[in-house]
Amino acid sequence: MRTLVRLVALLVCAGVARADVPRLAVVSLDAPPELTFTGKSVAQAVAAEARRSGAFDVLGPDALEQQLGRAATAELVSCRADAPCLARAGARLGVERVVAGWLAKAGDFYEVQLVHVDVATGDRLGVLSREVPVASRTLRQVVLAAAPALLAGRADAPAVLKVLSDVAEARVKIDDAPAGTTPLTRSVLPGRHKVVVTKDGYALGDPVWIEVPAGQTVEHRPRLFLIPARERGTGASPTEVEIVR
Repeated sequence: MRTLVRLVALLVCAGVARADVPRLAVVSLDAPPELTFTGKSVAQAVAAEARRSGAFDVLGPDALEQQLGRAATAELVSCRADAPCLARAGARLGVERVVAGWLAKAGDFYEVQLVHVDVATGDRLGVLSREVPVASRTLRQVVLAAAPALLAGRADAPAVLKVLSDVAEARVKIDDAPAGTTPLTRSVLPGRHKVVVTKDGYALGDPVWIEVPAGQTVEHRPRLFLIPARERGTGASPTEVEIVR
């Protein structure tokens, strides 16, 4: 009997505590049909992290579908990262916060974005954007590593890429866009980026993948090899050193 009384008391205390934290809805990520399961899996992982933090009363993807039904859930998912749309839906749900977003595949990369929205104001409290190589199979891990900052409403920590070379003023492209010449320092999204360094008269190097984590600065110094003068008069096009990250 005493054990039962203690259990009831604990449940009552827990219920009182939950009333003091915001109610958070975590929505399955909008994704093409072949990525629907992955988008829901990522959302479920974020919901689990929110529960683990103890900072929210969490309504996860499965609970949302059970409460709303499939059609209404699909409409909510279609809000993607649109803060006003999510705020309106959150108000109808009776929650104070919403986390939602989208997932897509571009070539060999997953592109993912999640937003944390304040329902009362319609403001974005946090944004998480990542590009993750499909082959790495680390999408969930990458999102989970950034989830605490997203849930806390902190700005995503910038990532910085420095490209240096032993040859002055080598041309640099980042993600196929001209970025300047070496030495180069550029803020980039956390994740992997394609970097191409070119210099007339220098040979093509091997591709390299470079990871730039959030909140860190990564320095890359490609080695450029001079083509001997006797081999330059062949009419060949300018050579490149390509680094893919």
